[in-house]
Amino acid sequence: MTPAPRRLALAALLAFLPAHAPAGEEYPDCAPLAAVLDQAPSRFAALAGPEYSTRFDARRAKTTLPGFDSCWVDDVTRSFWCLRQSSSPAEAGKEAAAQAERVERCWPGVPTRQDIERGDNGVTRLVQDWMVRGGTRLRLVQRKPTAGAGLSSVFLYLY
Repeated sequence: MTPAPRRLALAALLAFLPAHAPAGEEYPDCAPLAAVLDQAPSRFAALAGPEYSTRFDARRAKTTLPGFDSCWVDDVTRSFWCLRQSSSPAEAGKEAAAQAERVERCWPGVPTRQDIERGDNGVTRLVQDWMVRGGTRLRLVQRKPTAGAGLSSVFLYLY
């Protein structure tokens, strides 16, 4: 095959492959999460604010990701995590689904590992994990009462 038909065949093949935008650049709601991920190599040190929580062994982050009540930089593991408390498992489920959709939209094609963990403490954890840019792990956890109704929460961990 001569170079011209080879280029045409390659162009035709590329037309059928899915187009992926660079992570964090296609959708505006990806920018806050991408900015936090930029801090992963320094273990999120620049995001740690002065407020300290002995309950969490963490410093309140200078930024809070959309959809969460607060975010923290863990002093022990130097990870970044956010929390949203919900009045019901259904509300937490909707927020967890919205956060998972955001991650999958911002990093298309990144495989997701899903798991259900049932604890002895009456709490069920629905877990989704992604390995994104530079080996940083995103972990989305929805905690809900195993028995059904009650307070629930959604966590997003970056480490």
